[in-house]
Amino acid sequence: MMIATVIFFVLLGAVLGAALGYASQVFKVESNPLVDSIEAIMPGGQCGQCGVAGCRQAAEAMVRGELNPNACPLGGQSLTQQIADMLGVSVSMSDDDIEWVAHIQEAQCSGCGRCYKACPFDAIVGAAKQMHTVISDVCTGCKLCTESCPQGCLTMVQVAPDTRTWFWPKPQASAA
Repeated sequence: MMIATVIFFVLLGAVLGAALGYASQVFKVESNPLVDSIEAIMPGGQCGQCGVAGCRQAAEAMVRGELNPNACPLGGQSLTQQIADMLGVSVSMSDDDIEWVAHIQEAQCSGCGRCYKACPFDAIVGAAKQMHTVISDVCTGCKLCTESCPQGCLTMVQVAPDTRTWFWPKPQASAA
């Protein structure tokens, strides 16, 4: 009796798996490959700072022309330039774009946990009622954590430009 039950469930699993595999091929929804490639390079935090619900919706709006390539404040100039190149549009890059990263004054941190709950990128680590800290390589500078800190020990500091974030300034037209 036990062997019959095992064989039944194995066959049932195989039949349902085959049915799901067939259904995934028949009902497959084709998407725009440009939207997929733009979404792949976006931060993926679904923070909504660009004005739409998530990165997929932002990529779709950019392809439709409803959203500028520089709409994602988290990606900075490098993401803006990559998206503009993919879309074949030109964007003006300002020299005053500053990259920010969160910084916790650890001596004042009570470990309430509100900051790491607010961070959509998991850039803040720490245990309950213990000191928290920011992983600066993961932090995108979205500033969502600073609004949630009741002690005011979380601030945003400017990141020094490096080869990953620095852009060559555009030449100025001469008045000749």
